[in-house]
Amino acid sequence: MWIRPQEVLLANALWSIEQANPYFVLQKRKGKGLAGLLVGTLDSVLDSKASMYRILHQVADSDISYIVATSDCRNDINGNWEWLEANLLHTLSIFEDSDEVTNFVKCKIESLVAQHSPEKPKEDADSSDLQEANVKFYKLFSMPPEEKLVNYYSCSYWKGVPRQGWMYLSVNHLCFYSFLIGKEAKFIIRWTDVTKLEWGNNRLFPDSITVKTRKEKFEFSLFVSSEETFQLMEQLANMAMKQLMSEEGFQEDRTLPTKMRRKTATKNYSLKRDLDARARSEAYRCNFNLPLNEKLDGEAECTLWTPYNKQHAWGTIYISSGFICFASRVRGLVTVVIPMCEINIVEKIENDSNSVLPNAILLSTREKSNFLFAQLTERDFALERISDLLFRQPEFSRSPSQILAAPHSPSLTSAGAASPGVRVSFQPALGTLFAHQSSTKFAEKEAEKLQRWEKHFTEYGRGACMYRTHNLHQLILDGIPNALRSEIWMIYSGAIHEMTANPKLYSTLVEKSASMENFMTDEIERDLHRSLPEHPAFQSEIGIDALRRVLTAYAFKNPNIGYCQGINIVTSVLLLYLSEEETFWLLTSICERLLPDYYNNKVVGVQVDQGVFEELVETYVPSMSAQMKHLSIMSLISLSWFLTIFLSVLPFDYAVRIMDCFFYDGAKVIFQITLAILDTIKEELVECKEDGEAVLMINSFLESIVDHEVVSAAPSERVDSDTEEKERKVLDISDLIYQAYSKYGEITNQDISKLRIKHRLKVVQTLEDATMKNILHSVSNDALFSSRDLEQLFTVFREEYLSVCYWRTSQVPVDLVDKYDPLKPFYEQYRIDLDQFKTLILALCPWSSGLHADILALRLFRLLNTSGTNLINFRDFVWCMSTVCRSDISDRLLLIYRLHLPPALLDSELDDVISPTKSDSTDSAVEASEFFDGAQNSSEVGRSISVFTACGGDAVSMPTVTASEVGAVHMTGTSRSAEAPDKRVDVDEPVLDSDLAEKFPGVVDLGDSELASVSSMEKPTSVEPSPVFVPTTFMQNKTGSGTKKSSLAIPLLDPDLNRDRFKSIPRMNQPQFIQLCKTLYDMFLNEPNEQQLYHAIATVATLLLQIGDVGKRFSFSNNRLSSGERSASFSECQNEVKISDEGSNRNSLTSVDPCEDQDRVIGTSAVEGTGRGVEEGSASREIVYEDNPKVDLDWSISFEQFLASMLTESELVAYFDSQFDLSPAIDRFRNRRLHRSSISLGADAPSL
Repeated sequence: MWIRPQEVLLANALWSIEQANPYFVLQKRKGKGLAGLLVGTLDSVLDSKASMYRILHQVADSDISYIVATSDCRNDINGNWEWLEANLLHTLSIFEDSDEVTNFVKCKIESLVAQHSPEKPKEDADSSDLQEANVKFYKLFSMPPEEKLVNYYSCSYWKGVPRQGWMYLSVNHLCFYSFLIGKEAKFIIRWTDVTKLEWGNNRLFPDSITVKTRKEKFEFSLFVSSEETFQLMEQLANMAMKQLMSEEGFQEDRTLPTKMRRKTATKNYSLKRDLDARARSEAYRCNFNLPLNEKLDGEAECTLWTPYNKQHAWGTIYISSGFICFASRVRGLVTVVIPMCEINIVEKIENDSNSVLPNAILLSTREKSNFLFAQLTERDFALERISDLLFRQPEFSRSPSQILAAPHSPSLTSAGAASPGVRVSFQPALGTLFAHQSSTKFAEKEAEKLQRWEKHFTEYGRGACMYRTHNLHQLILDGIPNALRSEIWMIYSGAIHEMTANPKLYSTLVEKSASMENFMTDEIERDLHRSLPEHPAFQSEIGIDALRRVLTAYAFKNPNIGYCQGINIVTSVLLLYLSEEETFWLLTSICERLLPDYYNNKVVGVQVDQGVFEELVETYVPSMSAQMKHLSIMSLISLSWFLTIFLSVLPFDYAVRIMDCFFYDGAKVIFQITLAILDTIKEELVECKEDGEAVLMINSFLESIVDHEVVSAAPSERVDSDTEEKERKVLDISDLIYQAYSKYGEITNQDISKLRIKHRLKVVQTLEDATMKNILHSVSNDALFSSRDLEQLFTVFREEYLSVCYWRTSQVPVDLVDKYDPLKPFYEQYRIDLDQFKTLILALCPWSSGLHADILALRLFRLLNTSGTNLINFRDFVWCMSTVCRSDISDRLLLIYRLHLPPALLDSELDDVISPTKSDSTDSAVEASEFFDGAQNSSEVGRSISVFTACGGDAVSMPTVTASEVGAVHMTGTSRSAEAPDKRVDVDEPVLDSDLAEKFPGVVDLGDSELASVSSMEKPTSVEPSPVFVPTTFMQNKTGSGTKKSSLAIPLLDPDLNRDRFKSIPRMNQPQFIQLCKTLYDMFLNEPNEQQLYHAIATVATLLLQIGDVGKRFSFSNNRLSSGERSASFSECQNEVKISDEGSNRNSLTSVDPCEDQDRVIGTSAVEGTGRGVEEGSASREIVYEDNPKVDLDWSISFEQFLASMLTESELVAYFDSQFDLSPAIDRFRNRRLHRSSISLGADAPSL
């Protein structure tokens, strides 16, 4: 590929020469030895991947050369070389001056470049670089395609020595990669694990960034732009914390404007642009108190004509989908918010020679107000954007101005009626229905205020589009008259815009929530009569019903918040000044925008602002910082003052003065007022020695705050109050507000937002730690793990649960009311589905090493899914892993046994056993049948081997077990008897059922009770699933014994001790037993003693087949004989048992010997066209055709027999009794993305 000529000083460094002529050199890059390591290091540090081949133009008598072509393909570079030799060598030989040669070559190559590859715009080049970085990101860290890379930066990571590399910032991870002199270092940090981000000066380098997690600290420096990097890291970490609390994934926004100005090129979408636009939109909404769905479209510098002083104010115009806003350069000079639905006409003012308003546009509203913007550089483009947005506006029945101008009166609706046909009245402001007693002086003050406000409206306009100036701010600080509070609060809080956009939503919510009954409605009912009980409005059912409707409707609208104590106090005060519907929308603005996360189930916002306040105290009242921490009263302030906006600590008619400022200036007012209170009482507070004394002093001060304009008490009571005020020092609420603004007015909402981002990390992680402790405590009685192992299990369980939020496109709907129910146990907070459960089981469970481990995981999921929700909680997961890794051998075998009974094993999974189809390999089926129907020297263990073969097992890899090994099994846990090592069993004298009964009384116990249970055995399709069992180990733990008890003792086989324990466990029929053998065969794959385990399980399978035959024999005997004859029948049946010879006719009537019949049934089950009929209750067996058998459905074993048989093999006992350490598996699982593509990870690279 031809490239623009580039200078090269060291032409031969790290390159070898392939071909050369007087003017050009073809080189190949070195890739081995020390030079190769150096080349790789340079590529990593410089983020460059040089091509394998290049062509240089050499200048005579100079060290300078020029690269003219590069390629990774030898054929391509050879083509360039041949072209140079064919077209340029002869021409270059004509030139006498070397400079002329160089100029000619450069011009020729540049023309070739322009011809074949036209220059790309800078935007496309940046996009191409990001695409290349994306490829490296996915390759280096094995991320799924759902994980989106945002940006990448060159930096140095410090751990002992600096390692220069690249930091990759994605939506959910911070990744770092470095390759220096053959050592590769890389690590992944999840944003949800970050506890602190700091940007400051390092010991050696300035502008360093420190990332702290719960276990490690990472330091980065040498950024090109550390501020940009830190802001992006802070934004991503803040998003992660919000995801932790809301459990919602990141959604890309591809509706961003692709063009900001007419003359600029169209910009392609990128995630970095998306996040930058989100940050700008969030700041825009915060500045103007706009709805959460508002997105900034563009902004431009301009002037606004202010008619009240006849001047042009310089500032910035902001255009979004629903609003046009203006903010002056001088802070607070003038601000305007114009809803698009209020705009009637937009037109441009034509420019001429006499015009003093160049590039101007004029906006006219429905209320006949005009707004003139001038000095717009891109006026035509801005006018086009405004016109387009106006065209897309939805049609509202009423504009904000019309809603505010409408009189408030009770409205009738059927919504929320207790019974059909009954109409419910939505109330106006309750203060108009229940007048609060006041003095004449107060009425005069209200009239004076109202007159001042009316004068202001005349001069500056009224409604949503009025000019917001210093004069308006002064009026608000002096107090809003009660008659105007509804209008002013709705406008400046932005609630009027949400109410306009959803005209009938409140009545709909009231109707839908009328019949709602859950824990939230119960809490609401408890708090209704505690909300402002001193006011007459809430001593009446009118006020109580209105409060109930507003709280219930909001809980129905936003179940993530639902109801929180404190909301009722705020809502009750709002109802006094606003109508019922206005109260609902203002409450929505408070909970979702003005005080975000304050009222969720963990009051995260309050705790975040507590940290913000602590930092503000250190900055503005440093003398009080240490004392406040010593007295531990920060939580009192945050939970009591912030949560209710001072309504719970001040009389409501005093506190509304603070709310006036709060709705105009936002959350910063709460901090300013609190700092002013602390500054006033700091001398008294320093003298306090303990918490109680400080609380009493603060309460005494709050009681001294008064409002001389308000008379709350009756006149007779007011006389006593005046006397008390003279005796003690009081502070007027107006003085407190002015003090707060004068001393702490420099605090802005932008400052509060930045501090909230900083402290949200710590608060959310602290809450997550507390949640983890609660969950671990709630499952501690069900776990056999140490606290460290349990914490590790919870970590991976939660990460897998959160992966749904991160990467899954379609998430399972969650019942939020049920999710936030406080009565639910802690372990129900996180629940995983089948896919996530299988991921964890396949990664952590020691039984999942086989080829069919996913089937085992599926059956485990079915067994644990007792609730029918198809979700597994953490307690069930811990119980499962505890049983597999740490429980007694009897409990582990019981779990395996139950995995092959309903509901874990479905009937559909038995179809291929009961009605097998044609095998892919006829030879395999024939080989399987030969184990049973072959020569006399065939081992009886062939029965169990053929079970595996028929189910897809590998018969070749199975161990060979002699009959002596089967006969020598005894109850000491060994497979070969030390007392009779040479004992052999003659094939002509097979081991009889009576021998089994004598040798293994604990395994083959065919007493009357056993015969009864065998005779009453049902077929597999009718086995009823029993409840999920709880192993006795866990029962012992719940009673106080936390140590593991050995299960190898002989008493396990004592029927008196164990029948009660296992009596509810269903028997296992032959198709289920085949699946069990298949699972065990698959479970031992890759074990160190794999062949020995196969040997042991083959022996056990043979023994169980014979035990099942004995049970089947007595099942048929029981159908013919009475209980009194069973004992005699037993001895007779033993003498009738015969094994047919190899040469017997396959089509003749077979013996009724159950063992032989079983051999033929299992051994030939894989042959096509098999089948056998059995008529239960008949005096004799039906004819059994050996070339067409079926699985015997009358065969069965009990769990006691299975357990006792497994305990006879030492290899199986050692395997199922061993303790498994999950830590290595958990570490591998958490670091799997590092190991997949790791080449040579450095020894000093950090681990997760």
